[in-house]
Amino acid sequence: MIVPHQGESVVRLRIPIIAVKVSAAVVCALVVAATGFLINYQYTLNTASADKSELMRLRQEAGYQYAQLEQLAKKTALLQEDVSRLNVLDAEIRRMVDGEGEPVSRSGGNRSRYSGQGGAEAKPNVDQLNSLVEDLQAVAKVREQSLAELKQKIAAHNARLAVTPSIWPTNGDVTSRFGWRNSPFGWGSDWHPGIDIANSHGTAIVATADGKVVMSGWFGGYGKCIQIDHGHGIVTLYGHNTQIVADVGQTVKKGEVIAYMGSTGASTGSHLHYEVRVNGTAVNPANFL
Repeated sequence: MIVPHQGESVVRLRIPIIAVKVSAAVVCALVVAATGFLINYQYTLNTASADKSELMRLRQEAGYQYAQLEQLAKKTALLQEDVSRLNVLDAEIRRMVDGEGEPVSRSGGNRSRYSGQGGAEAKPNVDQLNSLVEDLQAVAKVREQSLAELKQKIAAHNARLAVTPSIWPTNGDVTSRFGWRNSPFGWGSDWHPGIDIANSHGTAIVATADGKVVMSGWFGGYGKCIQIDHGHGIVTLYGHNTQIVADVGQTVKKGEVIAYMGSTGASTGSHLHYEVRVNGTAVNPANFL
């Protein structure tokens, strides 16, 4: 009902109850729809934000993995270079020991005068890197075995070298060589089974190889003499000494002092008579010096 100013008639409005109910229902529906829309919008917004965060995390993780992959690729390349240098070293040592081994220029070394390189740039993937690592591991095992064999050969070579007469037994002048010579005592010629090295009385005399003293004392015309067994059928003899400092049964090393020069026995002056015997036969000591 609408009440007008004085003197005017009253206006009455009648709204059907059904219209009120419909309007109320429409308003409620609109409120529910708006609420649902807001809830869905908020959910969608939250989901989008979460997806964005996950995407950024995945991107960061992918970037980190890519950086790790790059670093692994660089380390693998360096490892490959190390294996190549190891191959070169193996070949060089093997040639030094027994003449075996491929030429250095074929084994990945950098001694070649040629330096040409090239090829399209490519980024390795994980499978390629894993395959390369497996190949390098296989090469490393082969090279390790090869170096172990070389070590054994070098050890055997050094052991044989240590017991092989290869140094001069003393300092001085060679006054008589191996073979036939005019007799130093003034009659005819004789066979000289060693070499004579003359120097002043008391000059030190050393073992020419590792071995065991098998004779130490007076030995006929050799005077004060010492003999050393080096194994492999090789024996060295040092005669005419004035003093012997190594006893029978003693183990001596190459370069160790065993006696001092003199003129004992059949001698015309201070010198060392040095012999090398192989399986009991005197051979030219010059072949061992």
